[in-house]
Amino acid sequence: MVLIRWAVVVATMTFLSLAALSIAIRPGDKPIWLSILASGVLSWLLYVILTRKARRRIEILAEPFPGEWEAVLQRDVVFFRVLDDGEKGRFRRDLKLFLGEKRVTGIGMELDTTTRVLAAASAVIPIFGFPDWEWDQIEEILIYPSRFSQDFQFGEIRDHHTLGMVGTGAMNRLMILSKPDLIQGFRNPGDKKNVGLHEFAHLVDKSDGAIDGLPEVGLDKQAIGPWVDLVRRKMEEIRQGDSDIDPYALTNEAEFFSVATEYFFERPGVMENKHPELFAMLQKVFRQDLRSKAAAMVQLIRGGRRRFGRNSPCPCGSGAKYKKCCLKKGRAS
Repeated sequence: MVLIRWAVVVATMTFLSLAALSIAIRPGDKPIWLSILASGVLSWLLYVILTRKARRRIEILAEPFPGEWEAVLQRDVVFFRVLDDGEKGRFRRDLKLFLGEKRVTGIGMELDTTTRVLAAASAVIPIFGFPDWEWDQIEEILIYPSRFSQDFQFGEIRDHHTLGMVGTGAMNRLMILSKPDLIQGFRNPGDKKNVGLHEFAHLVDKSDGAIDGLPEVGLDKQAIGPWVDLVRRKMEEIRQGDSDIDPYALTNEAEFFSVATEYFFERPGVMENKHPELFAMLQKVFRQDLRSKAAAMVQLIRGGRRRFGRNSPCPCGSGAKYKKCCLKKGRAS
């Protein structure tokens, strides 16, 4: 990897510089070999520190992609299914890295494979147009068994209406997602609602330091003014009842961006037809051409969720029956 090659160069240069310096200033009759040894140790420590993340990634990527993860993607993630083979390979890579480096934790329940994979897919989809993206804005996703309140209480209470949220303050770098709503977001891909995509859109927005509905990561300076004007016009259309965009987008500009993101990735063809200017702008923001994939997504949505019979070949490609392979593994994890 590039990072490891760079670290080797830095460590080597550091070794030579320290060795030369220590020899030049060594006091009394201190042996030259001792100075060189000290320089070597310091250079080795520098190499270890600089390459820790890259070496960990090599280990993660060396592991085979789990068949039960593949089954979840094939069954529940329409975005994944319309990718070509090369793109699917990159999607699997990014998903492996996310689950290898970030924590997904079940609160008050056992966490199953489907939930973990769909949480990670929520992170991969919006930044798929940025091959070198680093999710520095998050360390852990907390999965709640139900919707919750603003003070993080959950259970069978009617005033628990929150589906997901991005933590701030003491909960910075944390995300909370309702498990039922996360799963439903993927299993009903035609409703333009997906809480996982919604919350990760907030983090894309936050990449410039603020969750303000101004996703500068994908917009050049000349596009910022037109984006702000477009958002104002689209919000006014919602107020006038002349839009199919979820009225929750009226909360503020940040929520408009996340709601529009859900729409964009779930029904790109509909958005292009009804909101062509917004669709074109979001293609720039996310650097993804969904126009070419929209028709295939519609066919999959109309065909319903992909189902695998218990006796059908497992989608992971093992050659075993689904019931004896990934169905069994998914239930056990």
